[in-house]
Amino acid sequence: MPDSHRMSPTAASARLKSVDAVRGFALFGVLLVNMYNFGAYSPEWTATIDRVFQTLMHSVFETKSWRLFSMLFGFGFALQMLKMDTAGGATNWFYTRRLAILFVFGIGHALFYDGDILMEYAVFGLLLIPFRKLKSSVLLVLVLVLIAAFPVGNMINSQFGFETQTDYEDSLPLDVRRIGHPYLGSVGEVVAENAAVIPPRIWTRLHGPESSLAIFAMFLLGLTFGRSRILENVARHQVLIHRVFSWGISIGALFAFLEWMLGRNFGYMVFEESSAPSGIQFLGDFLFAYGSTALALGYAGAIILLSQRRSWAPILRPFENLGRMALTVYLSGTLMFATLFYGYGFGQLFLLGPAKTTAYAVLFFVIQVVFCTWWLGRFRFGPAEWLWRSLTYRQVQPMRL
Repeated sequence: MPDSHRMSPTAASARLKSVDAVRGFALFGVLLVNMYNFGAYSPEWTATIDRVFQTLMHSVFETKSWRLFSMLFGFGFALQMLKMDTAGGATNWFYTRRLAILFVFGIGHALFYDGDILMEYAVFGLLLIPFRKLKSSVLLVLVLVLIAAFPVGNMINSQFGFETQTDYEDSLPLDVRRIGHPYLGSVGEVVAENAAVIPPRIWTRLHGPESSLAIFAMFLLGLTFGRSRILENVARHQVLIHRVFSWGISIGALFAFLEWMLGRNFGYMVFEESSAPSGIQFLGDFLFAYGSTALALGYAGAIILLSQRRSWAPILRPFENLGRMALTVYLSGTLMFATLFYGYGFGQLFLLGPAKTTAYAVLFFVIQVVFCTWWLGRFRFGPAEWLWRSLTYRQVQPMRL
């Protein structure tokens, strides 16, 4: 019997609602950070309100959201692997086909936004297969080692005087960067510009703050959690989850504060050229890499614990709806901010500071919440999820409730 006949989509009633809520929360951070890439990072925004919003974005969401989102993808892939193992001998072809389709989604998405992550996730999903049988203790050690790629790699890079990869355009004034920018041109110009990121170059900038090795580390962490089935019985593992929450938030917040102090007193910077001494730079990189991971885990633990309280159900339900439609939400977020920033839309590229960018991100997120709530009241899957499932199972999935 074909593997797609033995496998079937997870019913809505069988989904882990707490995980969907965490995924929905992560999606807001992903949207916000993506939108900051269109000019809000610039030091030209010196107003107090802009500095406050930029500090909040960096301390609360930057990298933390991507790590949380990546961990949840690894978690989802782990569940798919477990499902295959119990499907009566289903082969890896089903899983591989699912990832191949995700990669195609990523190609289409990357043509409009060069920060696409779906292609990379599809590749990492395949790389998870050899790790699926490793002991959890081994996986956790690998996680810690891979996260160190940024602070250690960056230190080695600076100590041996290797040339740092920089983008000359990033140092130009924003009004100068607007001149002739392809994103302010036609749809064809945008597509032609972004085609260069296909296929994803996961082997580049491995010592950077958002190293591909760190993303894969979060996949391994998600694989560990998914395989342990801890979240299938939260009440039984509540003590462990509470420890993850309390230690994650405490360590993450402490490291974020210390990193901020290094920036204030020594000129330490993560994503921009830093004036800090090499020792301070390594310390700051270490704090950022492991603090971001700790906060991501703390966020997940907090939402999962809150999901066990009935009083929080109405608050978390919109996030659950977003999590159920994660692919649709991720793609629609790009559609909205591309319309805002690109020339074929409102042409606001490099014109919005941190405060206005955050306001637009909140507006777009509210629109997504309303849409997802309306949609799931009528349909089983989000539009992109329906297409992904139909192609994966090689048969049209029922859409209407």
